[in-house]
Amino acid sequence: MTVASAKAIRDLEFDRLKELVSGYTQSSLGREAIAGLEPIADRAALEEEIAAVREATAFISRAPRLPLGGVEDLRPLLERAREGTHLDGEEWGTILSTIEAAARVRAALDAADDLPRLQRLARQLADHSRLATRIYRTVDEAGEVRDDASPLLARLTAKRRAVEERIARRLREFMARNPELIGEAVITRRGGRLVIPVKSGAIGAAEFVVHDRSATGQTLYAEPTSIVPENNTAAQLEAEIHQERVRLLRELTAAFLGEARRFLRDREVLARIDSLFARARYGVENRCAFPRFSGEIRLLDARHPLIPPDRVVPISASLGGKTRVMVITGPNTGGKTVTLRTIGLLTLMAQSGIPIPASPDSELALVSRVRTDIGDEQSLEQNLSTFSAHMKNIVSILDEVDSDSLVLLDELGAGTDPQEGAALGLAILERLLEVEALVVVSTHLTPLKYFAIRHPRVKTASMEFDPESLAPTFHLIEGIPGRSNAFIIARNLGLDAALVARAREFLAKGEIKAEDIIEQLQREQRSLADYRRRAAAELANAQRLREEFEGRLAAFEARKEEEIARNLKELGSFLREAQQEAERLLAAARAEESRAAMRNAHRRITELRAELESRAGRAEDAGKEHRFARGDSVRIRPLDARGTIVELDGERATVDVDGKRFRTKISDLEPAPPALPSRPPRERISRPAAPSQVSLQLNVRGMTVAAALAELERYLDRLLLADVRRASVLHGKGTGALRDAIRSYLSSCSFVKSVGPAPPREGGDGVTVFELKG
Repeated sequence: MTVASAKAIRDLEFDRLKELVSGYTQSSLGREAIAGLEPIADRAALEEEIAAVREATAFISRAPRLPLGGVEDLRPLLERAREGTHLDGEEWGTILSTIEAAARVRAALDAADDLPRLQRLARQLADHSRLATRIYRTVDEAGEVRDDASPLLARLTAKRRAVEERIARRLREFMARNPELIGEAVITRRGGRLVIPVKSGAIGAAEFVVHDRSATGQTLYAEPTSIVPENNTAAQLEAEIHQERVRLLRELTAAFLGEARRFLRDREVLARIDSLFARARYGVENRCAFPRFSGEIRLLDARHPLIPPDRVVPISASLGGKTRVMVITGPNTGGKTVTLRTIGLLTLMAQSGIPIPASPDSELALVSRVRTDIGDEQSLEQNLSTFSAHMKNIVSILDEVDSDSLVLLDELGAGTDPQEGAALGLAILERLLEVEALVVVSTHLTPLKYFAIRHPRVKTASMEFDPESLAPTFHLIEGIPGRSNAFIIARNLGLDAALVARAREFLAKGEIKAEDIIEQLQREQRSLADYRRRAAAELANAQRLREEFEGRLAAFEARKEEEIARNLKELGSFLREAQQEAERLLAAARAEESRAAMRNAHRRITELRAELESRAGRAEDAGKEHRFARGDSVRIRPLDARGTIVELDGERATVDVDGKRFRTKISDLEPAPPALPSRPPRERISRPAAPSQVSLQLNVRGMTVAAALAELERYLDRLLLADVRRASVLHGKGTGALRDAIRSYLSSCSFVKSVGPAPPREGGDGVTVFELKG
C-alpha cells in the first residue's frame, strides 16, 4: 500500500511540488525520476535516500554544478535500432554526447572519496570509450559517414573524386567551345549527375541528355552525350559508396545494440544522480533542510513550498506523544487549510527525500499512511452532495488508518446541520483517538472547540485574527481556540450596535461566557507572545555581548601569549649579547691591567645586570595584566621615558616626565625598571686570548644563513678583543645567498671600515675580505 492515497496527492498538491523540484534537473532522465518520487515508509531506505541527497548538497558546496549537460534518454534509439534499421545523422551525436557526459560525471564523482554513496553510483556507470572511439572514426560532427571510415570507402571516394574531376574538366572545355549554347558557365548537379545549364533553344545544336529545367523553362540542365559514360561511372561509384556507408552504419548500430543493457543501466544511474542533485539544489536555493524523524511532529518556522516566499507566513506546530489530535479553529481565510496542507505536504516531501522549507531543528513522524479530506468533493457522476462526498471519503479513511497514520480533515462536520455535523465530528474524532492516529482537524463548530479544550489527548489551536484591521495574520497559536469574530466584524462593518447586542442575547449565556473567556485568553496569549519576543531579543543581545566579550578575551590572551614570547626572545638575545660584552670587557681590562679599565668594565657590567633584570621583569609582567594607580613609576614604551602617573581616566593616563605631562594609553605603559643593584664583589679575570690565537679567516661553508651570521658575530668579538684589523670569511660561491647575507651584515656594522671580495688568487667571490676601524 502506498503511503499517500491518490486523493492525498491531489489535496496536498504533491505533483505540483515535484514539478517545482524538477525545474532543478539537467536532463529528461532527471525530470522523469523526480516525477516518479513517492514517499517511503521504510526507515532504513529513507535514511539512505536522505544521506545521498545530503552528499549531493555537500558536493554542490564545492562545485556549483555537476556536468550533466548532454545527457539524453537513449532508450528510444535502442528501440529504433532493434527494429532492424540503422541509426544515422544526429542520432550518433546524441549517443556521443551522452557517453561523454556520463564520463564527465563518473570522473567528477569518482574523485569524491568523502561522498561514498555518490562515488558508488558513479562507479556503476559503464565505460563506453571503445564505442565512442568507433563512432568518432565512422561519423563526423554533422552525422555523416567519414570518407576514410574504411579502406574500401576511402578507395571508392578517391576514385569517384577523380572521375568527377575529369567530367568537370570536359564540361568546362565544352562550355568554352560553345559559349552561345550556355545560359550560365557553371557546373551543377542533378539526380546525382554533373550537368551544365543550357539555353532551351540550343538543344538542336548539339546532343544533350536533359535532366531538369528552370522554373521559367528558359534553362535546361543537361549533360552532353559525350559525358554520359563517365557520369554513369560516377553514378555507379556513388552507389557502391552508399552501400559501403550503409554497411558501416549497420555495423556501428549493431555495436550500439551490443551495449544496450549497459546503456539502460547507465540510464537509471544518471536519472538517479540528476534527481539527487536537483533535490539538493532545490534545498540550497530555498533554505530547506531535512527534519529529524521521530514519533512526533514538531515543525519550526515551516513554510508552504508552493506559496511565493514574499507572501508565505511561517508556522510552528507540534503534535505527538500522548497528544494525538490537534483541532484548529479560527475565521474563514485565516490559514487553517494552508496549515493542514503545509503539515501534510512537508511530510510527503521529507519521506520522498526532498528537503523541507523549515528549521533544521524540526521533527516529523515517520508515517505509513497519509490520508486527507480537504476541499470540495461534490460528485455529479455519483449524485453526491459535498457533505456526502466528504462522508464517503472519511469512511474509507476510518477503514484504513492506524497508529502509524497521519490524517488531515478540513472543516470536519461542515456541509450539514451544525448540531448533527458537530455530533458526527465528535464521533469521528473519538474513533481516530481509539486507533491513535496523528490527526489535524480544522473546524468552525463550537462543540468541537469545547471537546478539544476538555480532552487530555487533544490540543487546541487557532489562527490569529486582528479585530482592528479585520484581517487574519495567518499565525498559528497553540493552546487557545479561535473565535468566529462574527460580532466584531459585523460591528466594524457598520451594523448597528443595538442589533449586535440583540444578536448576542440570542446566544446561550454559557456560549457568551465561553466566547468572553476565549477573548481574554487570546489577549493574554498576545501579551505573552509579545513578552516572549522581547525576552528573545534580550537573550539574543546578551548572547551577542557574551560572544563579543569572549572574542575580546581570546584576542587579549593571544596578544598576551605573543608578548610573553617576544619578551622571552628579546631577553634571550640580550642575555647572549650581555655575556659576550662582559667577556670582552673583562678580557680588555685584564689585558690593560689598569684601575681605570677595571672600573669601566665593572660599571658597564653593573649596567648590563640592571638592564637584564629589567627585561626579565618586563617578560614576567607580560604574563599578567598590570593595574596601575596614581603615583606609580612607569615607563612610556613609545618614548622610552620614565615618569610618574598623576591621573587615570578609563583607558588613558597622564604621566609626569621631568616636569612635562604626557597623555597616553595605559596599554603603552609598563612598570618602571627597578633601581640598579649593589656593586658586585671583585671576580678573578682570566687573561684573554693572544692575537696570534685568533684565525684570520672564518670558514662558514655549508652553514645556514642564520648559523653563519651567529658564528660571524662571535668571530668579530674575538677579532676586536685581539685587536686584529683585517680578516676574511670563506663562504663559497653557491647560490650567493650566504655571500650576500654576510656582506650585508658586515656593511651594517659601525666598526667595520670596508667590505669586499678577495683577490682571484685568494678565492675571489667565494671569500669576503673586511677591515675593522682602529
